Amino acid sequence: MDYLVLGSNGFAQMGNSAFYTKMKVEVKVLLDYFNQHFPIPQKFKTWAYYSSKTFHHDFGDYQEIVLWYDRDYLESLEESEIESDNDSFDLFWSWFRVIESADLESDELTDQIKAAYLKSIDVSKGEHLSVLIAS
Repeated sequence: MDYLVLGSNGFAQMGNSAFYTKMKVEVKVLLDYFNQHFPIPQKFKTWAYYSSKTFHHDFGDYQEIVLWYDRDYLESLEESEIESDNDSFDLFWSWFRVIESADLESDELTDQIKAAYLKSIDVSKGEHLSVLIAS
């Protein structure tokens, strides 16, 4: 399996005290967004799926949404002498170009992530103030 990075929203900012909580919420909202708005086409479901992936950085680990896929199988479609296999290969990349162009930093998605984050915290402890300051 290999992966293609789709990205993140940027709601969770490294260095923020609530970074990991915000990142967890952001990832869930974005996965739901992709599954709802860009479902995996039926013909790809056995060898492609959305997930989050942790990346390592000097300042700490972070996650982004990725599309996992079976690269060997995809390459076999390209190399096949069967026209329908070649069509499936082209269809995969056409579909991927659509999903990778999704605006993950839109106001709508940011508002959904912010609302989900606020539902996940204890307002009585003032945890919500970090989201208001970062916005």
